[in-house]
Amino acid sequence: MINLLYLVNLSSVFSRFPRIKVATTLGFTVAILSAALSALPDVITKPIVDPGTDGILPTEPLLVVLIMYLMTGIFFTPLAKLQKPRVKIKRSSWPILIIYGVASASSTLVFSFGLQETSATNASILANSETVFTILIGMLICKECLAKKELLPLTLIVVGAIFLPIGSDVYNQSFAFSEFVFGDILILISGFIYCLCTFIAKRASMIKTTSVVQIMSFSGAAFIFILMLIFQTDFTIDHSNFSLLSFVGIAGIGGSVLFFVMAVRLIGAVRTILIFSSTTIFGVFYSGVYLLEPISLFHISSVALVVLGLHQLRYRLVA
Repeated sequence: MINLLYLVNLSSVFSRFPRIKVATTLGFTVAILSAALSALPDVITKPIVDPGTDGILPTEPLLVVLIMYLMTGIFFTPLAKLQKPRVKIKRSSWPILIIYGVASASSTLVFSFGLQETSATNASILANSETVFTILIGMLICKECLAKKELLPLTLIVVGAIFLPIGSDVYNQSFAFSEFVFGDILILISGFIYCLCTFIAKRASMIKTTSVVQIMSFSGAAFIFILMLIFQTDFTIDHSNFSLLSFVGIAGIGGSVLFFVMAVRLIGAVRTILIFSSTTIFGVFYSGVYLLEPISLFHISSVALVVLGLHQLRYRLVA
């Protein structure tokens, strides 16, 4: 009888291995997709908000963020209704989703103002400050510690995604910090706000992902609209920019948040944000292709380190 119970328990343990492997692989994949989509607003909105871009009338960052969040909410509304099973959102969950939307919109807004002062490549790099902030908060407050075997991938990702690119920018600016420090500080603040969104998203674990994106988007849009009324911001925008921002909002914000929330549920907040740091790779690539910004040896080296760190992290997560 004891042997029979032992075999049954052993069988139940081993039966979990395929499910664990599928969950971690899927979590890794959707986190990468989230990073690829998240890099779109970092690059595509640069010429729209930058007053220094030739031939393009700059648009107020508040209006840019409003359009992206509003169109995202409209797009995900029918998707939220179609997703089954239909579960009514509890009253206690609404404040979490609204706070999530306000925090996400605030992060995007601060990032847009920072994008006016610095390059898209630099912004994509510094946005990875959220990696450090998330790990610190996860370890100090949420007790979500990394295993020892995950420390090496963490080091590779942080060095490749943050320290090496920043060193490159400092070197290229001949250590003249005053030329880009204001924009960089705004990007860092944006990263800190966004890292808070990671843990807020984890609190919404029982809500459908499409509903999370829908409510988050409308909450963020409402918050930005109130700010526009307070500061009497101009609502004028070019039609071509409106279409472009609508696409960027739906894909870069809605799609990114959708996959991000899925990844947090599958592999946890700290590991998700580590993988999400690959946004640097996509941001540098998009900046070189779309904005024709120069890509240096430092950028190539940072991409190589991040790729190696992500590969090692995925191997350890599956193991």
